[in-house]
Amino acid sequence: MLLTIAVAEDFKEWRISNRLICAGLLWGLVFRIMGDGGAGIVHFLMNISIPVILLFLLFQMRALGAGDIKLISMTGGFLSTRQLLYIIPVAFLAAAIIGVGKLVCRRTPLCHFGNQRTQIHFSPAILIAYLIVVWGCAIV
Repeated sequence: MLLTIAVAEDFKEWRISNRLICAGLLWGLVFRIMGDGGAGIVHFLMNISIPVILLFLLFQMRALGAGDIKLISMTGGFLSTRQLLYIIPVAFLAAAIIGVGKLVCRRTPLCHFGNQRTQIHFSPAILIAYLIVVWGCAIV
């Protein structure tokens, strides 16, 4: 549900609110503690740190927004490390497919339109990756 709200926010405002991220992080921590006790805290902290470490360079290159990294981190708080490590590449694959689809629909071979870059919302790719990895859904 939090991912769906994040996608709606992203499309409406081109950003994902920190309130939503914080609420998701809090719920993830609570669920992790309820499931694993004190060890859940370590697992939670590890899983929310992995996306930041792995994707920081892409943020520095302005290829990925901070909200997108925070959203993946929040999602990682609810998942196993294995699921998280699957979601990241699946999300990039989904984003690539969305990006190609956007270029094809615009019938433009380049990633620039005048002085403006083509951008896509990455949050739907995260949601698609979550559905594929966690629920085994094929989105077609």
